Order: sequence, then structure tokens, then C-alpha cells
Amino acid sequence: MKLELKDAIRLVTGRGMWHTDSCGGKLPSLHLSDGPHGLRKQEEKVRQNNNSKAATCFPTASAVACSFDPALVAEMAQAIAREAWNEDISVLLGPGVNHKRSPLCGRNFEYFSEDPFLSGALGEAYVKAVQKEGIAVSLKHFAGNNQETHRQTANSQIDERALREIYLLAFEHIVKKAKPATVMASYNRLNGKYACENRRLLTEILREEWGFDGVIISDWGACADLPGSLWAGMDLEMPDSRGHHRKKLVRALKKREISQEMILQAAGRIQKLAERYAVPYRKKKEKWDISGHHDLARKIACQSAVLLKNDGVLPLKKGEKLKIAVIGELAEKMRFQGGGSSHINTMPVRSAAEILKEYNENISYAAGYDSRTEKELPELEKEAEELAKDSDLVLFFGGLTDRTEGEGYDRKTLEMPENQKKLLEKLYRVNKNIVFVSFGGAPYRIACADRMRAILHMYLAGEAAGEACVQLLYGEENPCGKLAETFPLSVDDTPCRNTFATGSDDVEYRESIFTGYRYYDCYRIPVCYPFGFGLSYTAFAYSDLKLEKDLFTGEEMKVSFTITNTGNRKGAETAQIYVKNPTGCHYLRAEKELKGFIKTELLPGESKQVSVSLDEGSFSVYDEKMQKFLMPSGEYQILVAASSQDVRLSASLAVKGVSYERDDRELVFEYFDPAVRIQEISHKQFLRLYGRETSHFDRAEPGSYTMYHSLRQLSERSGMSRGFLKLAEKAVGILFPGKPADDPEVMMMLEGIRDGTIDCVSCQSGGVLPYRLAEAIVLSANGKKGRAVCKLLFG
Repeated sequence: MKLELKDAIRLVTGRGMWHTDSCGGKLPSLHLSDGPHGLRKQEEKVRQNNNSKAATCFPTASAVACSFDPALVAEMAQAIAREAWNEDISVLLGPGVNHKRSPLCGRNFEYFSEDPFLSGALGEAYVKAVQKEGIAVSLKHFAGNNQETHRQTANSQIDERALREIYLLAFEHIVKKAKPATVMASYNRLNGKYACENRRLLTEILREEWGFDGVIISDWGACADLPGSLWAGMDLEMPDSRGHHRKKLVRALKKREISQEMILQAAGRIQKLAERYAVPYRKKKEKWDISGHHDLARKIACQSAVLLKNDGVLPLKKGEKLKIAVIGELAEKMRFQGGGSSHINTMPVRSAAEILKEYNENISYAAGYDSRTEKELPELEKEAEELAKDSDLVLFFGGLTDRTEGEGYDRKTLEMPENQKKLLEKLYRVNKNIVFVSFGGAPYRIACADRMRAILHMYLAGEAAGEACVQLLYGEENPCGKLAETFPLSVDDTPCRNTFATGSDDVEYRESIFTGYRYYDCYRIPVCYPFGFGLSYTAFAYSDLKLEKDLFTGEEMKVSFTITNTGNRKGAETAQIYVKNPTGCHYLRAEKELKGFIKTELLPGESKQVSVSLDEGSFSVYDEKMQKFLMPSGEYQILVAASSQDVRLSASLAVKGVSYERDDRELVFEYFDPAVRIQEISHKQFLRLYGRETSHFDRAEPGSYTMYHSLRQLSERSGMSRGFLKLAEKAVGILFPGKPADDPEVMMMLEGIRDGTIDCVSCQSGGVLPYRLAEAIVLSANGKKGRAVCKLLFG
């Protein structure tokens, strides 16, 4: 069908919250749905995130990344796609492959890793598996969306090398290798331009350089300037803006600020997507296996859990007459997923406290704390202390609660909740035999870690977390997860400590490429647990490293070695291949970088020879002046490791590439000064690295306010804004009756209202904030009180 211009104008904006327009029945509508770790099909009129169709909740990305297993990720993605098919979903909004810049990001549970190579490999597997089932994906959030604080107004200022080598690398890999049907443009600004309006990002890099030919979708409410976004390369605004942006598009067309061809081109891409993925074109409809998917969720949770410590107390023995105290509300009210737009309405979930009683009749439970607060509750603590005193072993269930991390808000600290910390201290005084079973979507400082006999970190392990946890504790499954991110000792050690979520909209990524283990290992910063770390109930030895070539010139090369299970249990080991860069180079470069990994399952005493391939990209750096990746010549080291800090084998490799004589020591001398911590890099030094003027979006003055500003920002100058904000905050309380202000859904809603652009708040308010009132608020902030009143009265 050839689209007419009037149809194209309808098609480039969504219909309602979750559908594309059908152009009056001329084209089938696409149904989009959240779903990084499970399907969240929500009906149009439902506003609360938690009221969606029941579906399988798989482990979150932060958990499944620790499996280091693309095939396992593909199994999960295939299962989610089949559930999506059964619910007539056309586009699954995932995976999220944003880089974990800071462990404090509230949405880190939705993302894979602090390493872009690992994120890219797992994301590729996810995309291929979903689209093989006939469901389109939406690769997100593109790009530089690395904090929740002011996520709709912040400007991520990233130097070109860090942008290409860290923040875009996973996206580039997935676009080229897996060909996602859609990419989702993020809320934030990137280097001065909103992602939806960033032609450099969407057209020059994504389309022209990487060859992406699919649909670019806005994140929900991220598009405030539809004509400008279409010009930049975006195709589809989601959700419906209640017609306001469509009217602006028609006006822009009449003024020749945008061409018909651009609108038709964007609509044509959406039409092509609909003709491939919309429900009427499907040949069959399959039912999904509820019990099978639940068991898959259990399997993934077992393969992803990380054993951080064990002095031999684990595994426990089923039927053993130990008197065990199970303490911690998270054993009964398990936290197995994050909050926000990825929250899955699951089937009934069995708790670890319930299942443990099937393994030992001498198990007793005490809550010890209330996970809805950080206040100490003496009655609960006393009950837990008495139980611990009278037991042979304590299984303490604790970690981050949904009050401490979630979409829409960032964490303030690396510490676990205060009531849990205090309780652990009291329990240790009466019983030294404590095993910590840990939950959370991101790293945190585990209290009393040095005094725990064992620590099993489950992350957010999905709906089968209870079964998986117990099977791991009792040795029916052998832990084999490896950390996909570093657990730092202190928030002060994190490389972006002074520039992450400070409350400013001008976010400088001063640490550049030195993020995650690239920073900790290069600068010799002690950590709790390094990237790639994870124990097992067995042990492994590495031997016989062989490189296929003595001189590498760019063709693919195999690295082979032998892994042996030296213990008495079956287990799986993930070997990691790092490339250690040449010493003595005078440009910024991490000491070593992950460039390969392989997971191998072995019986007791069994050995296997395995191999991993390296290619030109394994040795390349991005040169911002030449605008391309280059492979510098030099003497590299190939490291085979059990973690980033546990190298088992190494070999030298000569690389013949380009002579790269770059010297940055004078330009950015602070980065080379061992006396300067990366957190202390000055604005002046970053400016030289950044190579352009930094932004000043925090400095709005009367006359400069627009529909891009938030109610929080507008309230500095507008009484109308302050008044509406107070009313909106009260309305949220009515929408969520009985829920406190620190409830995750309430916090997400409040942060969205306060810090979302006023355009987004108005368009998604269901008419509560009429568009002309929003425009009047902006006029009042700009000191144009009379025009504001006229706008309010006459539109």
C-alpha cells in the first residue's frame, strides 16, 4: 500500500500508550510491550505499572549477565517471545544494554554489565532469539542514559573516545550482528542534543555508519519536538501526544521546516515494520508452556547466582539434623525483580522460607526486620536474636529492597539498609555461624562480609528465586555465576563519584574510558569483589595456553587452552580472555580489556581444551580525529583469567597494525598524574579532553524556559508551576491509596512529574495537565504573566 501524506502524519505518532496507528484500517496496528526479562502487557486504560497480564518473570539482566552464557540468554529471550506471541504483541521493548557507569544507578538491574563487550554478546543473543520467533525487539536506551536522576533533562557529556569505546560499543555490535528491528532513543541529551533530536547519533552514526535500516522509536514521552526529531532520523513518537505534536508537525510542514519526503520516509519504515511483525500477518499462534518457562527461570537463576565467599559451610546436606534459623523478611517476601516499567505480574511465587522446610524439619523463621522501612523494630529483632542463639546455623536473607533502588530514582549510598546492618551485628554476637543470602539489582556493601561464613549473591533472580536459592544452598546445583560488574569497597572509590547524579543537568563524564574494572585495575584501587569473580563448590585449573599466531595482523585468531575440574563435583567455569595493552603508550588506554569468554561444564577430574577467537576489534582504539577505529602496533599480552584480577595464563603477542604515535600527556596531564585521582579530574582538564564547550542547562533565566524544562525547574520562576506541582503530588496520593511516599511506584511517578519535561508530563497526564496550561506555565516562568493568562483562558 502506498501511503498518502495524511496517513503518514498519523503513522509517525502512536495511538494511545501501546499501539501504532492503523490509518483508518489501511494498515495493521503494532502492539508494543515492555519486556526485558518478562512480558509486561498492559491494557491502554491501566495506569499502574503492576497491573499487567500475568507472565513469567525471569532473572533480571543484572543477574543473567553473571551466567556469561549467550545460549542461556537466548533460551530466556525465546521464551519471552513466545509469551509475547501468545498475547498478540508485535514489538518487545528490550533488551537494555546501557553501560553501568555507576553502581548507584537505580535502573542498573535492567542492564547487563559494566563491560560493553559482554553486554554486546548477551544483547546479540537476546535480539536474535526474539526476532527468530517473529517478534520485533527495541534495543534501548540509545544512548548515554546512565542515571535516573533528571533523566529527561540531563545532558550526558561524553568525550568521543569514551562514547565509541564504552557507551556505544554494545549498541554497535548488536546493530551490526543481530539487526534489531527497532532502536529506542533515550530521554536524555547527549553532548548537547536530546537523543530523539540528535541527527549525529540517529542518522550519521546509527543509520549511515552502522547500516541500521529499521525503525527508531522514542522512549515514552522522550519526544518533545516531533518535526525536529523526524529531521534527526527518529521515525515513531510514543506514546500518543493527544494530538499536540501532530498539530506541530502539520504547522512545520506548512512553514517548510520539514519536508514531505522526511515524513513519508519515516512512515514507510513503520509500514514495513507492521507488514512484517503485525498480528494479522502471522501464520500461527502458539501456547506457551507455563511450567516449562518457570523451570527455565529456575535454571537461569541457578546458572547466574554468584558464590562470593565459602569457608566450606556450603553446601548444606539435605536431611541433616542441623537446627537452622532462617532470618530476614526477604526469605519470606522475596525480592526477585525490580520496579518500574519492567515490573512483571507473575504467577504465584514460592518463598525460600517455605521451601527450606522441605529440606530440614528443624528450620525456624523470623523476619528480623521490615523491608518497607530502615527503622529498627525491637520486637522483630529480639525474636530473631532468640532464634539465632538457639540454632546451629543462621541463614540470613538480606540486601537491597525496592525502596532503595528502582526506575526513576538513583541510590544515594552503597550501604545496605541500616536495620539489616544493625540486626546482623546483633545476630553475630549470639551466633558466629552465619550464611548470608544476598539479593539486589546492583552492587552494595555487604555488612559484616568478613565475618560471614559464606555469601551467596542471587541478584534479582526471577519468580523461581526461592527454588533456585535452596537448590544452590543444598548443592543440588553448583554455583557458577561470575560478576558482570565490580563490587567496590566504597562509593568514594567509584570513578564518577563527583559527577554522577549530583542534581545538575550538566553531567560531565570526566572519568572517560576509565570506568568499571578498567578504572579499578588500572589505578590499583582495592575492591570488595572484582569483575568476573565467582566461586564454586569445586575447583578448576588452567593450562596449555596456545596462540594460533605469533604475529597478529588483523585476521581472526584462536586462543586455546585447557580447563580441568580438579574437585569432586560437576561444575562449570567461565574463563575470561583479556587483552593487556602495550605499556609505555602516551595516550589514554586501559591496562586490559575483556575481549572473549567461554563457559565450560566439567565432570570431576575432566579436562577440556577450549578456544576463543580474537579479531582486529580486540586490539583497536577509536581515534576521534580520523573518526574510526585503529589497531595500534605493539607487544600485547593475552591473559586467560578466572576474574579481572585472577590471571591464570598469559602469553605475549606481537600485533602489526598502524604506527600510532599519539601523545596526550601535555593535553590532559592530570589523567597521567598518579597523584590525581580520576574523581578529582578538573573541569578544565575534561574540557580539553571533551574538545568542545560544555553545557549550561542549569542556568535557565527568564525568557529561556521552554517545554523542555521540568516542573521542578519552572517552579523556580513560576507560581503556577509550584501550585500545579503541589496539586499533582496530592493526586499521586489519591491514585495510590494507602501507599507511602517511599513506595517504588509512588516514587517513580513523583520523580516523573517533578523532573520530566513539562511537555511529557502534559502529554501523558490524561488531560490532568492540559497542554495550554503547560504552555501558560512556561510563559509565566519567562515573566510573561499576561500572555500566560491569555493562553490559559483562550488557548
